[in-house]
Amino acid sequence: MTSLSITRRGAGVGITALAAAAVTVLAAPSAYAAVQSVSVEGSNHKVGTTYTITAEVGGASGGLLVYFSDNGEFIGGPKVPWPPGSATIEWKPSTPGQHILTVEQGGSTKSIVVEVDKASSGGSGSSGSASSGSGTGSAGKLLGGLLGGLLGSS
Repeated sequence: MTSLSITRRGAGVGITALAAAAVTVLAAPSAYAAVQSVSVEGSNHKVGTTYTITAEVGGASGGLLVYFSDNGEFIGGPKVPWPPGSATIEWKPSTPGQHILTVEQGGSTKSIVVEVDKASSGGSGSSGSASSGSGTGSAGKLLGGLLGGLLGSS
């Protein structure tokens, strides 16, 4: 009977160790990949002007490709974080309004919202009244921005 109780005790220790290892593995994905921050250079962003988007990335997968998107549409190709922990891409907004810029790496994402204004005309011509955005909320801004972009480009 002594050898049977030692075997059971050894099995119990083994199961406890296995459970502890499983908890460690389950906790690890949070450190796997992490987009820590996203920033866009400048302020008062304008259509047709080029800006640099910078993502700070970390975690064990800091070398994985980084993907940038604007309102769900990818900007350029994937980037290798260089220098390590940082990835950048050039972004030139083509439409006024709200832009949700998202950075993805591994299973981690982070977004920033940027408001983009129409480009300065610099001339004495009229830009039209359709871009005044008289609607309310996001739909009004979107419709005003689309109409302003169509009518203001002549």
